[in-house]
Amino acid sequence: MILIITAITPEANAVLSEFPMKKKELTFPLYESEDGAMRLLVTGPGKLSAAMAVTAYLTRYDFSAGDVFCNLGICGGSDNTVIGEGYFCAALTDHSTGKALYPELYTHPFPEACLITSDAPVTTAPANSGPEGNLPLLYDMEAYGVASALYRSILPSHCFFYKVVSDFCNGSFPSPEEITGLIRPHLKKLLTFLSDHETHLIDELTVGSSHTRIIASLTEELMDSLPFSTTMERKLTELITYALSIGMTRDDLFSALPARTDTPHKKREALTRLEALEHFVKNPSATVKSADSIHPASAPFFATPQAEKKLLRPFRHIYVEREVLSHTVTKQFIERFKHASVIPIDHYKDVFNRSRQNLRAQETEPALILAANRGTLFYPGAPVCQSFGEEHFMYTSCIMNCLYDCDYCYLQGMYPSGTMVVFVNLEDYFKELDRLLEMHPVYLCCSYDSDLTALCGVLPHAEAFCRYALSHPDLRLELRTKSAALPFIRQLPAAKNIVMAFTLSPQEIISRYEHYTPSLNARLNTAKEAAKKGFSLRLCFDPVLDVPNAAELYTTLVDETFSVLSPEEIADISLGVFRLSKDYIKQLKKAKPSCAFSHYPYTLSDGVCHYDTNRCDELLNTVKEALYRHRITNDKLFIWTPEESGEGDSHADK
Repeated sequence: MILIITAITPEANAVLSEFPMKKKELTFPLYESEDGAMRLLVTGPGKLSAAMAVTAYLTRYDFSAGDVFCNLGICGGSDNTVIGEGYFCAALTDHSTGKALYPELYTHPFPEACLITSDAPVTTAPANSGPEGNLPLLYDMEAYGVASALYRSILPSHCFFYKVVSDFCNGSFPSPEEITGLIRPHLKKLLTFLSDHETHLIDELTVGSSHTRIIASLTEELMDSLPFSTTMERKLTELITYALSIGMTRDDLFSALPARTDTPHKKREALTRLEALEHFVKNPSATVKSADSIHPASAPFFATPQAEKKLLRPFRHIYVEREVLSHTVTKQFIERFKHASVIPIDHYKDVFNRSRQNLRAQETEPALILAANRGTLFYPGAPVCQSFGEEHFMYTSCIMNCLYDCDYCYLQGMYPSGTMVVFVNLEDYFKELDRLLEMHPVYLCCSYDSDLTALCGVLPHAEAFCRYALSHPDLRLELRTKSAALPFIRQLPAAKNIVMAFTLSPQEIISRYEHYTPSLNARLNTAKEAAKKGFSLRLCFDPVLDVPNAAELYTTLVDETFSVLSPEEIADISLGVFRLSKDYIKQLKKAKPSCAFSHYPYTLSDGVCHYDTNRCDELLNTVKEALYRHRITNDKLFIWTPEESGEGDSHADK
């Protein structure tokens, strides 16, 4: 269902003249089409009336997760607008309080603007309210009130604010007939977009509901009337979800179950059934044909086509803290992305920490926030990250979130948003580094919470840290990457205190789980160039993932690696199994509910989820033995094991 929200009767008349509807309600006029697919709410003028009417509607009427809401109306415009032009609002500011709300906008065919909601008609533009970004500025009396009411119950990605310029805030207002005439030409295109968006939302819900029904049905079958406790049933559901996500079938699961018996100990029989299933899904490759390969075609249950993602296309929206609008990095970046909407904000958390964000949509079309980091700039290395024997091991997050989209990445559990935050005040980072280096040498990892090297073509951060390291020999800098940035490697002067650390995965895992990243061959060729140039080269077989045929995949990976690189070119090798904080696992399930890594039956120790000890040993020994065959000695190996989770090693998946 689509709900159109207007403030005054002339706006509503435009909709009614194009889409005949019957009146349903008298308190706040509400109209509905015969098929029930569209409703029209007339709130009355003003922010308070709008908020009350929308709240009353949401209280009295049921709404589904696929409904779409659009506030449609006239507005005043700044001098760079055109009478009759329509805009989607990318920012809604309450003039009386200065508070702002930021709608989630993705690909659409309309121009954008920032909007200020005033408590009275604007006849002259309020002081100091001119546009600071590159978007026009609009003025109305309702949008902020509508948004405040909607966002309490409705996902922001379901809400749109479309305004048509009717005047230039000079006291000259259009007549009722003129208002209706201004709105009508926009309705067909707007309603087509809203209808398409509704269809997309319903399709997503249908797929999700279908998966849920299948899992619930299988859970009921596998319980087979045995007395499973609530905890056992929850674990069974997790096992089924994981099994389906790696390509197992219903028949595979039933083949793992022990035969029913006549024993009176039904609770014990239920537990035995659960244990047998867990053992089976952890060791599928020997018996399950459907799981012999991890190619996407082998997992039809959760297989969804990945949208093509180009590196320079995603940044359609750039939010910029007002404090850094004039910063050199900001200007350079905005110049690079001239067609992006630049939206001024007070603080990056106003956008980054919004509630109920659509992380799935942000994966394929992320926005960018340019900000200044005024908090802690450098942190001690985390317990699940390898310190490589360094005493003063630190990391920094000068960019949060990554251009790549790896299914197992901890960032999806760590952050509430898929929006990338770039801290542009690098000068403050280097000033703090100067202070730290006066006290002791520093081993610094600057590419944990984002792949800086992958962004080297559009942001200066990776190169800036490298050039700083060139003149500070007491700093040992690690750049962890999955990129294949040959131009970046070639333009930098080499230095042994710069560690280029390449994360390597089997090509099958790259194809299925490491979306938008370069191929294994491209990474190896770039690593070869880094070694030839004179950088310290680290290879990271980390995380090693427990997938079907893992032994074969990782043995082949090591062989392919040393068909390109020689042992003499490698400074050291990082090796570790997949591990993630239990809190991040919970968030990962919400972000990617169909992802295998969300539902694997992990072992939990000291708050870290990892494979059980035997499986960890099997995976690590497989890779170690392959490395030994290529003349890699133990003095070059740094290995993370579950026993070290309390000592010093999180972010091992970059």
